[in-house]
Amino acid sequence: MKKIILISTLIVFTTLLNANMYTSLYSDHKSFSIGDILTVQIQEQSKATASSQSKTGRSMDHNANMNPGQGPLNFLPLTGMSGGSNSNFKGDANTTRDASLSSKMTVRIIDIDEAGNLMIEGKRIVTINGEDEITTLSGIVRPQDVSADNTVSSQHIADSKISYKGKGAVNEGSRVGLISRIFNFMF
Repeated sequence: MKKIILISTLIVFTTLLNANMYTSLYSDHKSFSIGDILTVQIQEQSKATASSQSKTGRSMDHNANMNPGQGPLNFLPLTGMSGGSNSNFKGDANTTRDASLSSKMTVRIIDIDEAGNLMIEGKRIVTINGEDEITTLSGIVRPQDVSADNTVSSQHIADSKISYKGKGAVNEGSRVGLISRIFNFMF
């Protein structure tokens, strides 16, 4: 009888520990469906710096001398030529980019892949004084990265695409005009 109980216990235990269930038996397992809503904490910062230097130089001298003609070529005068060129170039370039985005938005689960990962997508439009601030977000979230209050950090979103754009009079006023762009292109 003890052998049967021991074998039954081992079978139940190994069934619970199959390849798809390595999470704790005591944790809160959530099931997600297409159309469910999650809240994303967006905390993104990026900083990039690049610099470049180049220096080239070239110098050339040319000389050619010719003696006066002799014999039947005596009509040729004494001639000589010399020439030279000098070319130098020095270039420096620096660029620095620093960006930060902090926001909170809700997204919708639009699909669930074979591994159980959640495909999310969302758009948020905030209008202040006639200016639209448009935030869009899409990516893939693992279910275990979603906290108990249905929030996920933007750092835990795979293949994330986060966009923040402005639309309105202030945005239009900050753009370079057509004539200025043409002059900048030509000169």
